[in-house]
Amino acid sequence: MIKPIIYNIKELRKPCLDVLHGEDVSQIMTDLCDTLYPLVGKAYALAANQIGYNKKIALIRIPLNNEHTKFNEYFIINPKIVFKERKILFTEGCLSLPGLSIQTDRYVFITIEYLNEKMELHTSMAQDLESLVLQHEIDHLFGRTLLDRKHRNKK
Repeated sequence: MIKPIIYNIKELRKPCLDVLHGEDVSQIMTDLCDTLYPLVGKAYALAANQIGYNKKIALIRIPLNNEHTKFNEYFIINPKIVFKERKILFTEGCLSLPGLSIQTDRYVFITIEYLNEKMELHTSMAQDLESLVLQHEIDHLFGRTLLDRKHRNKK
């Protein structure tokens, strides 16, 4: 079912709960798909807490071509970043903060560990757009928003 996007910062700042072994998250996965698919070209991913679920699960959907007709699509459950390299300044937006573009510090290269939709452990390296998207969604799952990541010039 298509769910409304959550805009309430207080709700988005609540860290999500881990998905437990054997827990049925199929409805969350269905709702993430149903809600993200109509947003092709506007969003690359969606975290469960952005549609009202307090669980560490997100759908990642990175386009493989400029026409947005082919995608690298997968779920990340209970993800954590285990390696990061080469910090850059990046301007990004968020579905839950419409109209805002904020400069953030992100990493070009990351490695994450996560469970897939079959609850199998995966380790995955990402770079460039995929790395930025993963960092953004993992932040959501830990209760961090772009407002928390805003780049601050150090003097």
